[in-house]
Amino acid sequence: MASFLKGRTLKYGSNAFVAVLIMLGILVVVNFLSNRYHRRFDTTEGGIFSLSDQTVTLLDSLKKDVQVIAFFREQEKSRYENLLKEYAYHSKRFSYRFVDPDRQPAEANRYEIQAYQTSVIEVGDMEERITGSEEKALTNAIAKAVRGKVKRVYFLVGHGEASIESLARDGYNRVKQALLEANYTLHDSLLLARSRQVPRACDLLIVAGPKTGLFQAEVDSIRVYLEAGGAALFLLDPGVQTGLEPMLKDWAIAVNNDYVVDGSGVGRLFGLDYSMPVAAQYGAHPITSKHKGLMTFYMMARSVTREGPKPGVEGALELVLTSPRSWGESDLSSKKPTFDPESDMRGPISLAMAVSASPKRSQHRPGEDAQRKTLIVVFGDSDFANNQFFGAQGNGDLFLNSVSWLLEEGEMISIRPREPGHRPLSLTQRDAQWIRWLSLVLLPAIPVIAGVLVWWRRR
Repeated sequence: MASFLKGRTLKYGSNAFVAVLIMLGILVVVNFLSNRYHRRFDTTEGGIFSLSDQTVTLLDSLKKDVQVIAFFREQEKSRYENLLKEYAYHSKRFSYRFVDPDRQPAEANRYEIQAYQTSVIEVGDMEERITGSEEKALTNAIAKAVRGKVKRVYFLVGHGEASIESLARDGYNRVKQALLEANYTLHDSLLLARSRQVPRACDLLIVAGPKTGLFQAEVDSIRVYLEAGGAALFLLDPGVQTGLEPMLKDWAIAVNNDYVVDGSGVGRLFGLDYSMPVAAQYGAHPITSKHKGLMTFYMMARSVTREGPKPGVEGALELVLTSPRSWGESDLSSKKPTFDPESDMRGPISLAMAVSASPKRSQHRPGEDAQRKTLIVVFGDSDFANNQFFGAQGNGDLFLNSVSWLLEEGEMISIRPREPGHRPLSLTQRDAQWIRWLSLVLLPAIPVIAGVLVWWRRR
């Protein structure tokens, strides 16, 4: 017995047993920690297996429980289930369950389901429905259900403004589609010369690049709307005196009679000339909080700056800044602009302002218990959001985030998902031959050569 306890068998066997126990212990601990503190990583170029920043921002801001009842057949639900798992991973207030309409017809009849792949989103007493399994549709439906009411956006017309129905390069049809996807109600025919006032139900007024001046009565109608706690987005191009400029000064916004010249040369990398400034610097404001590292493009933009302290104005912040090598050219007729230190504004130049102010008139709008603040955003350019430039870099997101802030929907301020990148690998005939030889001859030969060398050495 004593010889057995001192033998090599027990010695090496006990070492192997202890090693196995240690390895099992490590595996148990790693498994416990991975289940309790797991993290996910998406290494694809476009993040195609991750939720968009828009969705994550919305889920992080949930204050109500959201439940999704997905009516999918068993063989159809795998892809959608993976998406819903991602939603649930980011928020404890999100839950979901699947119902097979063929196996549970009573449940399908209770929800009056007419088609497969229908999802019912429940938030308290609110209910929304979508068909399909796309992230964008689901996120917008959740936002609408959480919002609890339909937001109405009015577009001013009658002065050559960009049309949301136009598919031309300078039209705003892409703006229309983006706002409809966000479940806003659009009214594109507000003619103040006829109506004489902005409707009380208007949640946001958009003035998109008027080509002629407004009548004073129209300006006064907009002033009354804003003084009562209204929200407005003005996109005012250079070279046009709209009549809104004196009114905006009362809210500490100066819309200057110039156009911005970009002398940095960055625009030339994208085929742009000096009249199209490129901005990559933004003010510390909720609208631009997600734009770090994103460029935005503008075409013939005018400067929009702060106009001294004004009573009731709580915050007046610059949103978009051009490079230090830009300037505000005051000579609009100049074909070869040069910087004049006596009359031109030196860069960086502000292209947009956001203002929050106390309302000057007491007026409650339908469905609201408290008086809203006056919220104003002014851009010195309307072309950055047209059909041609809406999808360029951060242009569309900047426009939509301005709308979200004006509608007091901070949870919707985000960078929207992009299409997955397509990066095909182009090979020459010689490259293809090398890959063929490598995979069919060289790689299989390595273990054979290694085996021969080991045999030779032992022999």
